[in-house]
Amino acid sequence: MPKCLSIQKLLQVRLSTYLCISLCIVAIIQFFAAYGYYRYDYLAQNSLDDCLYIHTNPNWEVPQKFSEFLPTGILNGSYSPESCKPLFSVAILVTYRNRQSQLDIFIPYIHNFLRKQNIHYKIYVIEQRDEKPWNKGMLYNIGAKQAIIDKFPCLILHDVDLLPLDLSNLYVCLKQPRHMSASIDKFRFVLIYKSLVGGVLAITSEQYQELNGFSNRYLGWGGEDDDFAGRIASHNLEILRFPPHMSRYTMLVHKQESKNEDRHRIMAENAKNTQKDGLNSVRYDLISVNTHRLFTMIAVNL
Repeated sequence: MPKCLSIQKLLQVRLSTYLCISLCIVAIIQFFAAYGYYRYDYLAQNSLDDCLYIHTNPNWEVPQKFSEFLPTGILNGSYSPESCKPLFSVAILVTYRNRQSQLDIFIPYIHNFLRKQNIHYKIYVIEQRDEKPWNKGMLYNIGAKQAIIDKFPCLILHDVDLLPLDLSNLYVCLKQPRHMSASIDKFRFVLIYKSLVGGVLAITSEQYQELNGFSNRYLGWGGEDDDFAGRIASHNLEILRFPPHMSRYTMLVHKQESKNEDRHRIMAENAKNTQKDGLNSVRYDLISVNTHRLFTMIAVNL
């Protein structure tokens, strides 16, 4: 008898309800099946690097080579508008190793973007030359040291594979650290977790020094951004974000660095060690500081 009642109750549920549930299940499966992958059927896989962001945002001019880019007003990677007195002065810090094709796209694109914002800026590319495991946190500390020496009050920490898509996403610092790349196409323009600060982050030089920068202990991929988010929280700072439509970026296809399997252990150890590991303890061998017209390259061995 109870079984019959259960069947009768199921039959009383509207067909539209079952349909909605089924569609939700299918959508969830599709999302996780495609999560983290590039699915642009209208683009040839072998030309993603060249035309991905043209299709994502066709209004931007896309120079294919440095020789096709007009570097008006740019010297040593620095630009200041002549038509007005800029209200903001920022250093763009780009960590880099063995991604020449992406750098060739990023540099002209970001100059085109930033010149439209009428700000004073300078681009620093911090290159790890050695074959040791990738250390993004240490490279940011090296770049920040130079930018602070050069009297920049605002630092933009920028992955070389991310291109901004909305001009209203101002490359400036606010009173709190701002996560600028909250909506990335690779993640379906969804913020994957609340404390995320990786990708592109704006932070004042004063705040960066107060936090003692990034940890120097994270080798390979992963952990350094979450560690930095912990430093932000421990200093009672808030992570700000613009609305999603203003924070959109496209990510260029790239091979990921080897994952850091020790990141969780290091993060736990670093919780009470931030004043001994960071900007004030970074050690490296400076190879060269070369001033190209479109950027200043700081090459180091770690």
